[in-house]
Amino acid sequence: MKIILMLLLLSTWVFTQNVIEITVKGISDQQNDGAQQDRLEAILDAKKQACEKAGITIQSTTTVENFQVVYDLVETQAATVLLPGFQLVEIGYVQDGTYQVVLSGKIKLLDEESSISTKEMRYAKSLRDRGKHSECEAILQKYIDSEDPEVSEELKEEAFYYYMKWGYAWSIEESFQKFAAFYPESKYLSNLESFSTFAAKPIYVHDQTYKSSAADWKKTEFVHNEITFTKRIGLVADTIIFKNFKKQDQSILLKVTLFSEDGSEPRTAFHFVLSYFNGDVTSPHSEDDVKVIDDRFSVFQAGGSPTFQHSSTGEEFADYNYTRFHFAGEVPVGRGPFQQRLQFEIYQISF
Repeated sequence: MKIILMLLLLSTWVFTQNVIEITVKGISDQQNDGAQQDRLEAILDAKKQACEKAGITIQSTTTVENFQVVYDLVETQAATVLLPGFQLVEIGYVQDGTYQVVLSGKIKLLDEESSISTKEMRYAKSLRDRGKHSECEAILQKYIDSEDPEVSEELKEEAFYYYMKWGYAWSIEESFQKFAAFYPESKYLSNLESFSTFAAKPIYVHDQTYKSSAADWKKTEFVHNEITFTKRIGLVADTIIFKNFKKQDQSILLKVTLFSEDGSEPRTAFHFVLSYFNGDVTSPHSEDDVKVIDDRFSVFQAGGSPTFQHSSTGEEFADYNYTRFHFAGEVPVGRGPFQQRLQFEIYQISF
């Protein structure tokens, strides 16, 4: 039987170590070509979907008349992205006359940023890689809003996509709705829709009460802005591990130290440090692997409120921005026992 398929596989073959689990349904065409042929068509469809989910773009440009050639071509590409251990479950013929299979397993993702083709986007990426986020964001925004006829719709679409992917959109849900309205046929739409749903909810909520006693205060001599603090207490020292959008483990290190000076109305202060492991959280690490996100020291004047609170948009690292971050609690003064409550939420706004 002669089957005409239009295929061109475009890829850069540069893969990251990102791995995801997939489940896809392969469906044959509705022409009854015999069980063996229909089964191969369904398998071809399933593996082609796996390739597309891994980031290999398939476009219709080349006519191939020999089905076996097409099948072997997709098999070759699928073997590159499908990890060993995947399963192929045969459903068989269904009511509409198609043959169906279900493929499930793990695939390696193509690093799409390595295949950016336009010089404008390559420059924007170079700024981001160097930590020049305000400049990168400004360039992306310029292309998104451009009315210059020389700026192609493809460039506008790509700039909008990376504007969201790189974490510059404050409201992910609102930006996604706008993107979907402008580019309803975009190849990025499915990925952005999944992320916008994920990003709408906090990936971590911290709400814990910490207890200590007067005996936990240690003698010290710490000077800050000409104030000498004579006592300190380690309130919190936690390592928090949670799953990111790619279902990978991500960690943050939370450390809060309280300080106090002697006196009838002692002044108090807190030192807050939020950091993360730069690498595999399950492996041994050195001080160089710990990167600080936020580090600040705040003093409470005598007679002032014992309540501390802090808000911050945070700083970008790896796949994350921390946004809408807030913590609050009571600073212990005088004699113990003491009790402090810390509350904050973390959202992922880039991926």
